[in-house]
Amino acid sequence: MTELDEMLGRLGAEPPPAALLALDGAVLAGMGQRREAGFARRGLLLAGGVAVLVGLAGTFAPAAPAGAEPLLGLPEAAPSHLLAD
Repeated sequence: MTELDEMLGRLGAEPPPAALLALDGAVLAGMGQRREAGFARRGLLLAGGVAVLVGLAGTFAPAAPAGAEPLLGLPEAAPSHLLAD
């Protein structure tokens, strides 16, 4: 058991390899990408849900008949606004 303790003590005294020093940056970058993907997925899901609700509300809501009123009170047959004045 003492040999194992000595070996672990020597291993603990040595500096870590360079690959292990750079590992935390890669792990944190990967976690950030997963978080951003989750936010994007939730945003698309929310937008889709809102679109479905608006579509259903538009389908079941009573629609008013379309009115053919002239824009700004001009008659439809007038070729220009000068004739309407």
